[in-house]
Amino acid sequence: MDPQAIAERARRIREAVAAASTELTSEDHAVTVVVGPGGSVRELHLSSRAFRYSGAELGDLVVRTIREANGLLQRDLAETLGELTDGHTREPFAPLPTPAQLRAELDRDPGADR
Repeated sequence: MDPQAIAERARRIREAVAAASTELTSEDHAVTVVVGPGGSVRELHLSSRAFRYSGAELGDLVVRTIREANGLLQRDLAETLGELTDGHTREPFAPLPTPAQLRAELDRDPGADR
């Protein structure tokens, strides 16, 4: 793959990751969260319904809502990255490739798969 094409693909991936976010509201509409990549919580909103819960219950609801939103974001981001990399994505916790494996992948003839 041409170095300029690699740089362009990398730029598009960085932009997609930086812009990624998911908003999710709990079923009872008490909690709304906006999450970004890496598990970051960008926004947290509590409606008046949130105050019906005890502190521990509300904490559990906030954590569940954040976890669910992060799961949705990971799925959406994996789909986006799959589109940007023509389906060449790794599992999130897969071992990192060695430098030799990376060189082999970059040197691979894209037409050889056809």
